Amino acid sequence: MSHDRAAARRRSTDVADSAAVGTRVPRRRLAAAVTAVLAVTAGTALTAAPATAAAPVAAVTPVVPAGVQAASGAPTRAKNGVISIPRTSRIVGAGQSGFLSADVLADQQKTVFRWTNTTSGVTTELPDRYNGYSIGGSDIVATRENGTSRYALHDMASPGSAPKYINQSDNGLSWAGTVGRTLVFSSRDAATRKGQLRLIGEGNQGDSNRQVTGLPANFGFQSMEPISATRMFVRYSVADADTDRYYLAVVDVATASVVEQRETARAPYSVDSAVSDNRWAWVEGTPGGGYELKYADRGGNGTVPTVTLAYLGNANTTHVSLLGDWVAYAPLPYAQNHTSPSERFVFNAVNVIDKSTVKLLDHATSAVPTPDGALLVRGGTLAQGEGIYRIALGENGAPFATLIASTGESTALTLVKTDVPQVAELDENGGATTLSWTLSRYNAKGTVTLRHVRTGQSKQFTFDHNTAHGSGPVTFRWDGLLLNAQDYASLAPSGDYTWELDAAPLNGIGPDVKESGTFKVVRATNMHDYTDNGSPDLLARDASGVLWRDDTVKTPSSADTYSAGRVRMGGGWQIFNQLEAVGDIAGAGAADLVARDADGVLWLYEGKGDGNFAARTKIGGGWGIYSRLTGGSDLDGDGRSDLLATDTAGTLWFYKATGNASAPFAGRVKLGGGWGIYNQLTAVGDITASPAGDLVARDTSGVLWLYEGKGDGTFSARTKVGGGWGAFTHLVGVGDADRDGRGDLYVVGPMGSKLYAGTGAAATPFKPAVPSSVHSDVAAAGFDSVF
Repeated sequence: MSHDRAAARRRSTDVADSAAVGTRVPRRRLAAAVTAVLAVTAGTALTAAPATAAAPVAAVTPVVPAGVQAASGAPTRAKNGVISIPRTSRIVGAGQSGFLSADVLADQQKTVFRWTNTTSGVTTELPDRYNGYSIGGSDIVATRENGTSRYALHDMASPGSAPKYINQSDNGLSWAGTVGRTLVFSSRDAATRKGQLRLIGEGNQGDSNRQVTGLPANFGFQSMEPISATRMFVRYSVADADTDRYYLAVVDVATASVVEQRETARAPYSVDSAVSDNRWAWVEGTPGGGYELKYADRGGNGTVPTVTLAYLGNANTTHVSLLGDWVAYAPLPYAQNHTSPSERFVFNAVNVIDKSTVKLLDHATSAVPTPDGALLVRGGTLAQGEGIYRIALGENGAPFATLIASTGESTALTLVKTDVPQVAELDENGGATTLSWTLSRYNAKGTVTLRHVRTGQSKQFTFDHNTAHGSGPVTFRWDGLLLNAQDYASLAPSGDYTWELDAAPLNGIGPDVKESGTFKVVRATNMHDYTDNGSPDLLARDASGVLWRDDTVKTPSSADTYSAGRVRMGGGWQIFNQLEAVGDIAGAGAADLVARDADGVLWLYEGKGDGNFAARTKIGGGWGIYSRLTGGSDLDGDGRSDLLATDTAGTLWFYKATGNASAPFAGRVKLGGGWGIYNQLTAVGDITASPAGDLVARDTSGVLWLYEGKGDGTFSARTKVGGGWGAFTHLVGVGDADRDGRGDLYVVGPMGSKLYAGTGAAATPFKPAVPSSVHSDVAAAGFDSVF
């Protein structure tokens, strides 16, 4: 397979699978991960600045090939000298002056490589290259320039210096990695099964392109890692006639020859291995299935006995590193992306002498060795967060971890951002609003609960994200509904609210997240709204004098205007011979009720906004002269509902609302006579888009007439709506029941109830009737009055 085709295959796998991120890094340490000296001061304990959920603040400047100017930025360091770096998925390798890291940008289908100088603290983003970047035991970072056969060697210790180039045009060779300033290429002839490993350096001398000796002719290259600037570690297989065999080898670059090797058991390409001056460590399959962690002392060209350190289950992606007498390993890397907990996420070190174990990190994605016997690991701890950790041996001989570069991300699940409006105006956008909480990771599950403070009504959303990339926005479009005390979906009332977020990490790393906050809901006052939720409440009295309330609900998905549960308001209402919902006449912001007793005294029941009324107050006597009362329309355009009354002589009178509970109406104004022809008068609010509230009147023959309000307390000439309205016992100007911004008419008859939605047009003020379930039981309930 050519290098271009192999790289393309690796690159496509890269972006698709977060566990195999970047070029030449199939779910384990990079083939390009290198041994290098890191110029940092090792501490004596795990002491570094606590990580936060804030965005990284490192200076990021692109370095580019010679002839292109690079931007510059000031370095940023956290407390205790910890470098701040952008988000990174893994560490690729290290040099004397810094380290190479990479991050998969799944949404852009590419991997970003960055160099961090550990002396200056500056992070440099490298230009996008199709084949990625490799580093090999020095500050030299190599890449193949897009669309060419030219490989550039950049000296990251001098980022402004001109790169050196190596030309390699043989398409039969695949780029495997870098050792010092030497590029490593592999090939295998499918017909002859012969393979080769070539070392190509700078210049055109005869020794600049050499084949590694000491490998079998029929070997198949698997992977390589630099040990130093002059040596590398190679994994290969041999396909014999009867079986496949697997080997580890150390290659000296100066002589281009194998200096030591040993055979291992079955070892797929995806498994990891490591080598130090005195030991080998590797993962191999078992005859019964699963994988084991092995080690052996070097020497004897592979004849030293193998020792089993741990059974790994199915964890063939285990990272393996060597650190003195310790083998460090993480059976399941990329734990931050997993969707179930496991004890095998931990990056541990086991001592090959006494088999003692030390926990180093809560998880790790990648690790590279350094020539001084330390390791650089991309991982995280709950105490210090995500970043690059240096693992070294302490004075007691045990390894310890020091955070040297932080991404600013928390290893524990955190709430990163809240996008909840301070005030949600639910009369807009179809009565809905969008709420969002951004978690530090997608792999979380939990609930968000919205709760109305006054009533305790709530709505709960659940989420269960199983996506492995990036942060996790938990976004809900709240339809403006809550569950009331009767477990019915009802419109959310105005007022103060709390939200509560409970989230659990699916990977089990760290504690659950519990956060809360507040917001407000505001709604316009509806002429028939007693519960402060914007939807009309219908009142009805039964034959025994008990008053009932139905909070109506109409959602975009429901054809019916239904009741959110019938509530008993109390008894004793039989003392009144007229009850009328009149809107907000007392100025308290909630709809009110007037009631006339047998003595002709009119009483005011102020709405409290919670579905109940305050104690009645006397408006005055003498109201027995009126045969009909109707209220709820703002007739003079002052924003308050007014009252209309017809006396026994057929004269219509206008009572302007004052907004004063102690004297809710101004003196009456005569509007005219002749209204005795009507047996029903109903204020319906503005149903025709006229300047003020309107009125409908039904004559004795069942014809309904419309009187448009002119805005000065008077009406335009009547227009005929239509006949057949004598079938209804009650006509109620219910306000905006279907939440389209126009007033509607609710009717009740022996056969049940219907809603006539307003059209906004005087010629045809109502749409065809839609059955409503609110009072479908009107006969059975024995209601003698609905208003």
